[in-house]
Amino acid sequence: MQHFPYHIRYRLYAKWKNVSYAKNPLLMVTKAETIHTSRYILKRLTKENVKPFGRQIGRVAHCNPAVIFDQILFQIQRYDNLIIPIVNALKYLGLLSLDVLSYCIIEALSDPEKAKQKEEDTNIAWWFQVLATFCGHIYKKYNIELSGLLQYIVNQLKANKSTDLLILKEVIQRMSGIEISEEVTESQLEAACGGPVLLAEAGFFTPIRHTERSNQRLQEALGLDNIWLPLCILATQQRHSIVFTNEERHIKLTARLYDQCQDTFTQLGQFLTTNPCHNQSLQTLPSFEELCTMYHLQADSAFFLLRTKLSNQIALEAGT
Repeated sequence: MQHFPYHIRYRLYAKWKNVSYAKNPLLMVTKAETIHTSRYILKRLTKENVKPFGRQIGRVAHCNPAVIFDQILFQIQRYDNLIIPIVNALKYLGLLSLDVLSYCIIEALSDPEKAKQKEEDTNIAWWFQVLATFCGHIYKKYNIELSGLLQYIVNQLKANKSTDLLILKEVIQRMSGIEISEEVTESQLEAACGGPVLLAEAGFFTPIRHTERSNQRLQEALGLDNIWLPLCILATQQRHSIVFTNEERHIKLTARLYDQCQDTFTQLGQFLTTNPCHNQSLQTLPSFEELCTMYHLQADSAFFLLRTKLSNQIALEAGT
């Protein structure tokens, strides 16, 4: 299965989950038994008994992964305190089960029957915030392919759905340690005055050295097919268009989404510039004129993306 691209694998998982169980009576019975077992396990799972119940989850997920993952994601959306115990309990899953989990997460995030924004209280829906947090934890701890999730975010941004940037923000924050905080400590301000090594060590609440493996996986995922470029461009386009896309949206929700777009764009740009492997990719960015005219970026966003490229050009000219 690992030789197939993710979109073919996800089609197989969708047919397995949504079609196969509905056609065979024996599979219907198996699905009902799996749901009953899953609920039994999840009702008793705590941080003290992760090991025994984690093994039970691994045994059930080996045969019917999509069924038990549906129940897990349903419980997480209701009780956010289950995130850490469940993440730790999933360490007994195989690679196939983890790949099915990635598909189930994307399917849950794209549920058309659930609203991601709560217009009445000007907040992002609670279930969506919890799933975004779960994505950050699960992709950091386990070696799960990120291509499907990143492409899902790109597709949502193309449809002017900026709420899904929260997923990218959580994934970058958990996997790389880079976070955008409204309140910065004095030591973090001092670290920002130094070089990249000092910034990585003391500039964030989570030291970069604690996220080396997940950081490397995120670098590889963003570098695959250069998906970092459409993410950067679409994120900053959303920041400038979000004010005009929905005039009926409450002003507080619009401001919250605007700040989220700005934070995620800055976070992604900082991740790209602090990782040497992306410096070469940043040299392939379009020119300032193309970013502003063809991609309709504002001048500040274009200069932010081109900062590394322009710095290298200035250093090269100064050296000659």
